[in-house]
Amino acid sequence: MKPKEKTTCYSYFDICSEGELQYGVGFVAEENSEFDPDYITELLGIEPHNKWRTGEPRRHGAGVYGAYKFSRWGACRQDTPENDAREQCLAIVRMLKDKIPALKQIKREYNVSFCIIVVPEIYNEEAPALCFDEEIIEFCHATGTVIDIDTYVHDRESWLRRLFHRPRKYYKR
Repeated sequence: MKPKEKTTCYSYFDICSEGELQYGVGFVAEENSEFDPDYITELLGIEPHNKWRTGEPRRHGAGVYGAYKFSRWGACRQDTPENDAREQCLAIVRMLKDKIPALKQIKREYNVSFCIIVVPEIYNEEAPALCFDEEIIEFCHATGTVIDIDTYVHDRESWLRRLFHRPRKYYKR
């Protein structure tokens, strides 16, 4: 397996229940923040890439992980240009600009947060462009959307250490 050596970035729009982290439980929705993701899909006319409803079993099964304690709807994922978050966010904003009245309706009906999530994966200290222009900021202001940058930094040496480090039980005697 060859290490990924090129910095990439993707971005998407997220609607999530408001809530709080509870020790030993995880993120738990506040009152009036549970919503039906299918209702959001119908209202906005956009298919999500990821969604769940409060009470649905987590992807890894109901065992240890249990059920989701909050609702979430994620859409408008942008993967290109792969190292320019500004262009990705502009594409998201332009997809949602005519949906501002519907987004405001969602905020009136539910206690939810809106977020543009930018996920750069940095290799070899090569950072992607992170810049947000007036059009993005105006959309965020109009809808109460925040921008979250969820950064992953990798270097070749740490990747090689993970690749070649195996616990003792894997070695034959």
